Amino acid sequence: MSVLQLSHVTKRYGAFIAVDDISFSVEKGKILSLLGPSGCGKTTTLRMISGFEVANEGAVMFSGIDMKGRRPYERNVGLLFQDYALFPHMTVVENIAYGLKHRKFDKAKIPDRVAEMVSLVKLKGFEHRRPGRLSGGQQQRVALARALATYPEVVLLDEPLSALDAKLRQELRFELKEILAAVNATTIVVTHDQEEAMSLGDSVIVMSGGKIMQQGAPTEIYADPKTRFVAEFIGRSNWFSGQLAPGTGGLAKFKATSGINMIVPVSGGHLTGGQYDVCVRPERIQIDAATVASAGTPVNEIRGAIRDIAHLGADLHLVVEIAGGQLLTVTEKYTGQTLEQTGQEVSISFRPRDCIVVPSGS
Repeated sequence: MSVLQLSHVTKRYGAFIAVDDISFSVEKGKILSLLGPSGCGKTTTLRMISGFEVANEGAVMFSGIDMKGRRPYERNVGLLFQDYALFPHMTVVENIAYGLKHRKFDKAKIPDRVAEMVSLVKLKGFEHRRPGRLSGGQQQRVALARALATYPEVVLLDEPLSALDAKLRQELRFELKEILAAVNATTIVVTHDQEEAMSLGDSVIVMSGGKIMQQGAPTEIYADPKTRFVAEFIGRSNWFSGQLAPGTGGLAKFKATSGINMIVPVSGGHLTGGQYDVCVRPERIQIDAATVASAGTPVNEIRGAIRDIAHLGADLHLVVEIAGGQLLTVTEKYTGQTLEQTGQEVSISFRPRDCIVVPSGS
């Protein structure tokens, strides 16, 4: 049974529809990432779950019980805000204990529960420090401990790592997921960061304009986006627009507006041909690689010239100009030696199965 379920939920502010008829559910112990740009409705959705906003239509249910009319303090939720919202005059243990006291837990059991949370978030030795004497990562852990201390039915995290620097965000993603798994927390994470959404979530919902554009496992969303919006929001992409010919046997011919011809995969919805956009991820493209196709397996090859090379840690990002002046991004692993040079003419190749085909304008 789902711990959290939203059924046809809509939220309006006057004539503006912030959330438009969305439905989803989350099972016990699972993490769902709500991903999308600013203004897409993800935070409004979180606020309706927590009770800070009231839906105009639809139902928010915890374990099958409709939360309509229940105020935030009457819902068993744990909240971690973007700015952590710690009490500056309270110590670590006092901040963690606040929710327990507010919800009238057994006073005799509060110290043990606080000690358990301090251990869980690895803050032993910091119990009596105030937030001003903690790092950003330590403050985040205090806020998480406070959210989990009250045995919440649902944990709601609003941009939980956005206030941290990039290196610390990466380090704490794993810790955050590990902590949530340790307490088997049913969690909603709101974020605009695709890496955060995909690394934390067991499933991901991509939102735009108050609607759910696609929902699925992170690998599914990345490998099989249903629209151009989703493909562009999840990962980096190169695009070709053009005409898709009717195809059989799982493959079809595609002619880009630039005149480039390629072979792409087709599914039932693409067999009739028409105007489509084709996405190729930068890491799926090879430069001057051996492109001899095995029997019955075509490879797409395009000539171009390197216009820029950027060293970004373990990766090389190359910009290749092809016919019509179109620029493609190619990602290679950096092995300590750069073989390509700016201005060099190259052949780039990619397999039909590495092409993502979506309806034009989607």
